[in-house]
Amino acid sequence: MHIRTASSTSTHHTPPTSPPIAPFKMSTSTQRNVADFTNWFLNAKRSLNSVTYCTRGNEIITTTRNSLIDASIMSSRASFLQSGIKDELKLLQTANSLMENQREQVKREFHNSLGMLDEADRRLDETLATLRGMEVEGAFSAVGGTEEEVQQRFLYDFVDGDGIENLKSQLKGVIDQVQETDEVFVSHLEPFTTLIASITESLSSLSKKSAIPDLVAAIRPSLESMEEHASVMASLLESLAKHYDLCSLALKRAESHDGGISSQEGDPETEEDKANMLAVLEKDAGEVDDVVNEIKERLDEMEATGILVEQTIQDIGDHYRAVLALLGKMHEGQAILVDCTVQSKDFVQRQNDNQKVIAERLDELQRLTDHYVLFGDAYDALLVEVGRRITVQRQKDAIIQEALAQIDMLNERDLNEREQFRSEYGDFLPSDIWPGLSDPPGAYTVQRMDVWEIPEIKPKVIENAMTRRAAAISSGVRQF
Repeated sequence: MHIRTASSTSTHHTPPTSPPIAPFKMSTSTQRNVADFTNWFLNAKRSLNSVTYCTRGNEIITTTRNSLIDASIMSSRASFLQSGIKDELKLLQTANSLMENQREQVKREFHNSLGMLDEADRRLDETLATLRGMEVEGAFSAVGGTEEEVQQRFLYDFVDGDGIENLKSQLKGVIDQVQETDEVFVSHLEPFTTLIASITESLSSLSKKSAIPDLVAAIRPSLESMEEHASVMASLLESLAKHYDLCSLALKRAESHDGGISSQEGDPETEEDKANMLAVLEKDAGEVDDVVNEIKERLDEMEATGILVEQTIQDIGDHYRAVLALLGKMHEGQAILVDCTVQSKDFVQRQNDNQKVIAERLDELQRLTDHYVLFGDAYDALLVEVGRRITVQRQKDAIIQEALAQIDMLNERDLNEREQFRSEYGDFLPSDIWPGLSDPPGAYTVQRMDVWEIPEIKPKVIENAMTRRAAAISSGVRQF
């Protein structure tokens, strides 16, 4: 029997098969001494230590099989979890986009309101600046007053400055409230956005790596290679064990005859069989070390392959643990989403309330501006009204002067005719017939029924006011 069998054929070097041995005869030249059998026996016995290599090989295979099972489980779980994380991430991204869009919409509305507030504030400031530069005609102050009481005044002196400052203070307060509300919401939304970005990056990084199922598939050929090595090692170990048994038998026979193998009475083996056994024994003894080395080499290959498999298993484990860590982030994101959802509703409600207050204050600011614009326009109208009243008064004065002149003319004519009547008929009429016959014509006076005065406004001032009003009417804008 040869130590190397057909099953031991591999990439390892196999010594060439010895040529057929001639029929063995118990001659002095062919007999082996006890020392040879002893050496073969001891070497064969030492070769049986290779069982530790086979044991180690079986341990590697068992470990690899168990690792493959674990890797398959981790692979399935990782794939399932990764797919779930991907779907859940889409939901988180959608929710985040909705909240971001809500915030952007509120910000746009707020910026639009700020633009209108700035325009209204600019218009009010321009109006007030104009009022600051418009003097009130001193004639208005002089009416009913003394020269010392007259002070230079401007239209701005009639502006409610405290009311304007209070309104602007309210606007500043609500603007601060809008910004504070936005900052509070951002403090909740930013961690959510950052976490989503981190999850997205981690998921993308995991997807770029080798697919886990491919790694698991890559282990199977290695396991099959290990199993093939183990099978050959077991076969070789079995051959070593048989060689050991044969050496043990040969040594016992040699010791019993104090020499090589010889025939014994009653031994069924023929001399030819003994010779063949001796030839096989001698040939196998020369191959023992090669077989042991091959077993060791195959174990070394299994060890090297096992290291690669362990690294692959480690990669799968790292991937699985990374997925679990990502799942933990996803759970954190879900918790933050609940908080952000509550904050988003509160943010929208608060900002809507703030927008209503801003709209109310903006309306007040615009109405206040319109009021003071109309105040300036009304002052021009007042100047024009004074001019109109002066004209009317002059017309009335002219009518009165003309009437008095006509009365004077009638009185003068009446007086002449009375004198003519007295000269013609006065001597013939007794004085007591009409005591009023000698009275002069009746005199008339015009007297005010009440006290009133018209301010003495210069015609140029009235003319300028009329020009401004005409320009305002033609442009469709109330100006002064």
